[in-house]
Amino acid sequence: MYVQKDFKTARELIDYLSPLDTERWPRGHYVFRGQPCASYGLAPAAYRTKGVFTATSMFRLLGVVSGDEQVFFEVQVLTTFLKACDGAGIQVTGDSPELRKVLAEPDYYFKKPSEWPPEAIFSVLATAQHHGAPTCLLDWTRRSFVAAYFAAAGALRNADQPSHLAVWALSIHHRGSWRDLSFVEMPGGTSANLAAQAGVFTVSGIKATRGEHFESTALEHQDDVYRHQTGAYPGLVKLTLTIEEAGKLLHLCADLGVKGSVLFPGYEGAAREVNDYAYANLMWGAGW
Repeated sequence: MYVQKDFKTARELIDYLSPLDTERWPRGHYVFRGQPCASYGLAPAAYRTKGVFTATSMFRLLGVVSGDEQVFFEVQVLTTFLKACDGAGIQVTGDSPELRKVLAEPDYYFKKPSEWPPEAIFSVLATAQHHGAPTCLLDWTRRSFVAAYFAAAGALRNADQPSHLAVWALSIHHRGSWRDLSFVEMPGGTSANLAAQAGVFTVSGIKATRGEHFESTALEHQDDVYRHQTGAYPGLVKLTLTIEEAGKLLHLCADLGVKGSVLFPGYEGAAREVNDYAYANLMWGAGW
């Protein structure tokens, strides 16, 4: 089971996350993820069951989703993403005729869903993921303050108004012995957003055969995470903060140089920073 620590103030959380505390966070030992609601599980967007753009909604007339249907959904997402990039004249890192053939003729993976996704498509998956398309990748960052930013910014935009946000820390020290999870690192040139956010990924894969009901297991419930943990260095840590402190947390992140214009290079980031400012000030009264 993961270790949970609850914080009352943004300053307490940001101090706890400091990368300068190498006793708590040995360099290269942990990656981090920010989530706008502490009750959310650690599941990639492509595996979620609620929402308009999910495998469940695509196959709702057929009932539950099988392993091959999950593969079909993810293939459709990537194919649509690449067609949209073609229409916009945008080159995608990792795209190739071979990859297009895999997406055009995915029968092998329909028959063997557990072998999806192949490593050959990780670059395209990473680009799609960092631009908002639902994939089987779960985002993490090597920088704790980046995770804090995403937790705070997401919480301020969350219409459901959760009571707490969360920052997760995952130990990757023993990733070489993981059985069901995979750790994915891509070159910074894959995506400007990926580079700016020091992004990395985990992949759980599809644990279902063709025709068999597929139900994803959130990362916090997977054995790989806890197999080699110690008391000093738990496999997974969940840090929560009351939502009333989200604006202050965003403010502290900005003081540390972690803000929209830095994490999303270009006009998108500049606009995001303006919106962050508005949410933090107008909705939560945290002056910058």
